[in-house]
Amino acid sequence: MDLTLLSNRTIIALTAVALIAGLVLVFVSDASVWLPVIAAGTTFLAWALTRELDPDRNLTAVVAAVLSAGWVLAGYDVALLALGGMILVGRLLVETTGRRPLLTDLAIVAAVATVIAFTPVGWVTGFGLAVAIYVDNRMATEHNGRAVVIAVVAALGASFVATLTDAIPQGIPEVRPVLAIPLGLLALITVAREPPQPTSQVDSRRKTFLKPGRLQAGRVAIALILFGAALVSGDDGTALIPAAIALVLSLASSEAERVRRTRYR
Repeated sequence: MDLTLLSNRTIIALTAVALIAGLVLVFVSDASVWLPVIAAGTTFLAWALTRELDPDRNLTAVVAAVLSAGWVLAGYDVALLALGGMILVGRLLVETTGRRPLLTDLAIVAAVATVIAFTPVGWVTGFGLAVAIYVDNRMATEHNGRAVVIAVVAALGASFVATLTDAIPQGIPEVRPVLAIPLGLLALITVAREPPQPTSQVDSRRKTFLKPGRLQAGRVAIALILFGAALVSGDDGTALIPAAIALVLSLASSEAERVRRTRYR
């Protein structure tokens, strides 16, 4: 975290505020002792996910962080590990680091996909990570067969853990339309609306700009993970709201930017 950047100082301050607010709630109510950690973690991870999905504007990430912190502090659940997994999905597909992932990087991602798969939301996210490894490899200039093997291992590992922990529904899951339908529509909108050309650079030395196709791929992957998780998680699907907030704000930011560019063309 480069503290010379205002965006980084802002999220550190917001994370600290969420932590303190959680501590206050622990002392004045019957809130879980883990609330401060969960609130702080959600605040930071929601910001980080939004930065992956809307890298041109920090304000979007700040708003997502504030709304997500409010969601947790209000007493609602959040899939913290899955949220972290979605950040890796975005980082792989959007390629915000400006460099190709090493095999060791992909092995760590595969391990994360396996570890987080002990809940329905975690299983869908873990499987999504496996797919992201494969898609990223196919979008690269040079394909790597070993990356495909790692993607398969990640998918199998996530499914194995989900099976052991009964995270995979044994029967037809009870779908909550109030959540699944909006997330399904959100996925359709994400597929249909391509982002405008990003202005962010991923490598200050080579001055390489983000590719809109990769940004679109990252957003679509997150949207499909959210929709899939909503279908299998039942009442636990509300834990997806912080990630959904990040995606919605990112799409809204792109539409605002599209209007701005059209107006000043």
